[in-house]
This record gives sequence, structure tokens and C-alpha cells, in this order.
Amino acid sequence: MGCLHFFSPSRAYRYTPLPDNKTIRVLTLYGGNPKDPLRGQLELVAVDAAGDYEPLSYVWGDDTLTHEIFLPTARLKLTASLYHALRRLRPRVGFRRVWADQVCIDQRNEEERSQQVQFMNLIYRNGTHVQVWLGLDDQGSAKEAFAFVRRLARILVNNKKDTALTTINSLSEQPAEYWVPLKHITALPWFRRGWIVQEIGTRSSATLLWGEEEIVWDILHDACEELAEYHHMRTKLKVATSEIKYLYRRFVEPETPSRHDNRFSFIYELHRAGHMNVTDPRDRVFAMLGHYSIRKGHNSQLKELEADYSKSVEEVYADVAKRALIGDAESLITLAAVQHTRLPSSAETSRKRQAKLPSWVPDWRARHGHIMSEPTTPHRASGSKKPDLSISPSAPNVLSIHGIRIDSIEDCSDPLEKGAFHERKGDEENSTTRPAVESLWTDICGNTNGFRLSDKYADGEESSFFAYAQTLSNGCMAIYWQNHATESYGAVPIETWLAHAAAYLARTVDNAAISPELCCLAEKGDTQKWSRAATGASTNRRFARTTRGYYVMGPQAMEKGDIICVLFGGKLPFCLRPCLGSQYYLLVGECYIHGFMNGESVDMLDGGGFCESVFEVV
Repeated sequence: MGCLHFFSPSRAYRYTPLPDNKTIRVLTLYGGNPKDPLRGQLELVAVDAAGDYEPLSYVWGDDTLTHEIFLPTARLKLTASLYHALRRLRPRVGFRRVWADQVCIDQRNEEERSQQVQFMNLIYRNGTHVQVWLGLDDQGSAKEAFAFVRRLARILVNNKKDTALTTINSLSEQPAEYWVPLKHITALPWFRRGWIVQEIGTRSSATLLWGEEEIVWDILHDACEELAEYHHMRTKLKVATSEIKYLYRRFVEPETPSRHDNRFSFIYELHRAGHMNVTDPRDRVFAMLGHYSIRKGHNSQLKELEADYSKSVEEVYADVAKRALIGDAESLITLAAVQHTRLPSSAETSRKRQAKLPSWVPDWRARHGHIMSEPTTPHRASGSKKPDLSISPSAPNVLSIHGIRIDSIEDCSDPLEKGAFHERKGDEENSTTRPAVESLWTDICGNTNGFRLSDKYADGEESSFFAYAQTLSNGCMAIYWQNHATESYGAVPIETWLAHAAAYLARTVDNAAISPELCCLAEKGDTQKWSRAATGASTNRRFARTTRGYYVMGPQAMEKGDIICVLFGGKLPFCLRPCLGSQYYLLVGECYIHGFMNGESVDMLDGGGFCESVFEVV
């Protein structure tokens, strides 16, 4: 490229419209000395023939345009964050071709923003190398932090398998101060920015730049991936590495079948990204549009989904829900993703609702926990029944869906906190506060004779304690995935699940309240495994008992009088709230109800024990 003569133009740069919907802009960043102003040129290129360029991933931060770059005929204003990123990337001599959304997209042009968003994942996938700007190193932490990660990677990733356990034990004994350099990295705002999921989640190689220091992205990921397997150590030391593992190749299709098949569900991916930060709530959807769950999925309705910044947040979310429901002939994961903080009571629903979203539309601004109805779960509440639903154009806020009413909620706990089923250690063991596993057993289940296997559940066949432990832990699903994923869920002996629950019970409750049979089983179980399973299943959910004595782990907004039903196509049952004085219901959320997780209600329907119903959900 020939030398360009730059003046110091005083006029502000004005974007010319892109000629078609297949064109993008690329910034040629010209070399210079550290004190020289930034200079460059914007070039129009075809998105699929852009040549070599490096996409830039960064946090906008304060969006005030306080800095500038000189283009051949005008000045283009920049945020401080992008300005410092470009200065870090600028070569001393020559030039560097870079793509950065702030300058390569006309941010004031709503139509162009909507159109260019469709290319985001393609832009990062096609780039020669992704450059990640973590920010200025004002505290001088980068050098020590990156050196720590490289050292950790050598210890963990390159360590021989026969010494791995010894190494982890040694690391777990290190004081909290030992991990401070890694915490400095994971605390950086970039790791929580919503758009980076597709920017860093491709196959393209990447480098993280922090001040004047840098590290290869794979090195950081590999170290964090090894640490992610040691949940309790990370919890004790408060080392946040699992979210770095989450980001790695999130937009790359898994090569072999595994639990990662969850990622073939666009709704699951939207929900999983709920911890990420976005400035515009619509970007919770738009930032994920390049994901392979849409590109390679079977839902033709979702394939037609496009970014449109002229729509309101509610219009975007409702559009996604309708497309996902109508186009999904296999599951009801869209309804499972609904997580309300609160809902009007049954009496309040008789008055006009003020909510802008129907109760059956997931609000991606609110996320309280994982989806129990994840795509790969072996639960089959509705058996082989497929979704049977409709949304009428004349009543677009009403979801008509077929299912079976099971029972109604009789008694319900308060929402359970994340630590409700953590192990009780040290002074906690002498606390006068009863552990949750004991208080729920007595206060909600009504069992006052301690813990034993002889008491029968509502169905008259299974042990009441077994039903209780399975309900609290979502059927020990976390243990299943960790230790039994290669075998059928139904093939795992009941005694295996009981042993883990009994081990936790023996560690948490006075042994005088536990039967000898359970104490014997406890010796074969793992306290930590059950604690982790119950914590994941129960956090921000309520435990309840139905009028017929069934145990339920339901949503945070569940209350007495709500009904439990199996909706056709659902992997788990759902909780609905009748609207007093009308035929309508509110969707409260998904739930686990022991005894109805493997198609039992459908079998009873076929045998005349239940009747099919149509629920009108608003």
C-alpha cells in the first residue's frame, strides 16, 4: 500500500453507506512512534474476501468519545479503551489491518448495526489472529499474573498423570494469597463482556494483551480447564476459573457426541450466557446469532432470526420464544428457561397484568440458576410425547399447550440459598440452626421420626427418604454426569444414589436421628458429590409437598395453590398458576417431582388414571 500524506483535518469523519449487505469495513492502522497520533484508513471489502486482518476484542468501558484517530480526510472520535488498544497494536513501521466494531461499523446507523451484527462471528472466525485488549496495566499486575499462569500451566497441563493428585493436593494447601495473580486476571471486565463469547469462541488463535504484557489464550485456558475439575478446591479458595473454560471455543461445534451436545440448543446457549454483561439487553440475543446451534440446527424458524435494533427488548425476546417453540418439535426447553423472581398471586392475576412479557417468554435479563431440563438430561417426564402447542396470530400472547395435570402444591419452603446443602464444618456443626436437609424433612415433608428407609413415599412403593434425596438433587444428575455418563441412567442402582445422600446425612445430621441401615450405606457414599448435586439443583428454588404427598423441587416463584403438570414434550414437569376467575394460567417454571420423571403420567393417561388437558398460558 502506498504512502498516504496525512494532514490534520478538523472536520469529523462521516460514514458513507455500505453498498450492499455483503460488505464490511476494515481499518488499516499505520505505524508510528509512541507519541505520534493514531493514523489509519477505512477500506470497504467483501465479508468473505477481506484478506488478512486481525479482529480486536475489547471492552468499550466509558462510551464517551474522548480520543481520535486521523483518517486521510477527517478525524474519527474514539473511546479511551479503543484508543489505547489501537496504540498497543500499532506497529513502529508499516501497517496492520484490524477490525474493531467501534470504527468499522457506523454506530449511529441503526439499520447498519442490525445488518453488520449478522457477520460478527464470521468476522472473528475468518480473522488471521484475534487480538484481545484487556486494558491498561495501571496497577502493574500483568507481568506477575501472566508469569503465574505460565507456571501453573507447566505444573498442571504438563504434569504426569500419576502425580496429578499430589500436585492438586499441594495446590489446595496453598494460602489464598498464592492465587492472587490469577484472581487479578479473572477479575478483569473483559471476561464478563457478552460479545466476547463469539469473539474468542472460534478456532482462531488469540493473544491477550494487558498493558505491555501478553499471553497466548490457549495457555490461560488450559490451566483453568485443569483447575475447573476441582470444584471444592476452587470454591474454598474463591478461584474463578470455570467461566474462562466456558468461553473457550464456545462457537465451535463439538467433534464427538458428549454432554457438550447441550450446545446444539440455541435456548440453552442463551441461558448459559446469562452471567455475561451487555449494555443493550437485546444483545443477549444478537450476540449469539452466529452460534452453530442456529446455523446447523433443525429449527427453521430460528434460522430466520435477524438482529433488528428497531425492535424493543420485549419484542426481541418474544420473537425468539415464539420461533423456538413453534420450530422445536422435540422439547420444551424454551419454557424451562423461564425463571421468574416473582409472579402475581392467583388472586392478583384476576386483575390486569402489567407485565410486558407473557409469563411463558424467557426474560434473558434475569437468570437465577441452571436449566434442569438441559437437552442431554435423561429425564423424560412426558415419555415419548412430542410438543403439542399453538400460538394464534389473533392472540399472540396466549400459548395453548397440551398436557396432564398431576397435583397442586400444599406446602412450600422459602427459596433455598446457595449454601443450603454445603457441608457443615467446624463451629457450624455446633450451631443451633438445623441444617436444611433436616428442617425440610420435618417442616415440609412432615416426618418427625428421623431418617429411615422403611417409611414409604406417596406412591406406596419407594422409600420416602429416597424420593426426598432425589428431589433435592434433581435425581443426583450432577453425579450421573460425573461418574456414570457412559451407562444408562436407569441402569445405575438405587443404592448408589442412596449411599451418596446417606453420606451427606451422616456428615450433617445427628447420627441418633439416622437409621442403622442408612448409616451403613453412608460408608459407601461421597458427601461432597451429593452436596454439589443438591446445591446445583436447589439454589434459588423452593422445595414443596403436594396435596397427595409428592415431593417437588420447583421455581423460586412457586407458592401454595400452584399446580404441577406434565406438558407434552417436556423433559421435566412444570408449575402453573391458575388465574382466578378465568381459564388462563401463568407459567411459574420447570420442576422436579419424584415419581413422574420417566413418563409415568403418560402411562397413567393411557390407563385412564389421568385426563389430557389444554392449558391456556398467558
